[in-house]
Amino acid sequence: MKKRGILNPAICSLLAELGHLDELLIVDAGYPLPPDGHVIDLTLTPGIPRFLDVLKAIADELVIEAVTVPSEIHDYSPEMYQAILDLIGRDIDVDEEPLHEFKEKGLDAKGIIRTGEFTPYASLRVLCGSPF
Repeated sequence: MKKRGILNPAICSLLAELGHLDELLIVDAGYPLPPDGHVIDLTLTPGIPRFLDVLKAIADELVIEAVTVPSEIHDYSPEMYQAILDLIGRDIDVDEEPLHEFKEKGLDAKGIIRTGEFTPYASLRVLCGSPF
């Protein structure tokens, strides 16, 4: 048994499959899931698990080149946006796009992790980097 890091076997497998420039979505509980996407649904109860907890766990194990957030997060959840910036650090590019574009581009993501987050627009697309 692993003694640290992500313990969820589905997430461990997904992260191991990701390569440079692959994309991963981490989304809130209300995000519409595609019927044919690789979805790992972690929702348990409203707010559990929290988006930021999942993002932190992923960021600790994955090389992140850039992230994209829905631009609406500024108006509806500015505290969440700031928390995302604080968590990922200032060295990672943060792009924004309207939610309809975010959803459309997200259809090409290699995987989707849905959280129990109930904060509006608490979703992000990760562009995977390379450690070398």
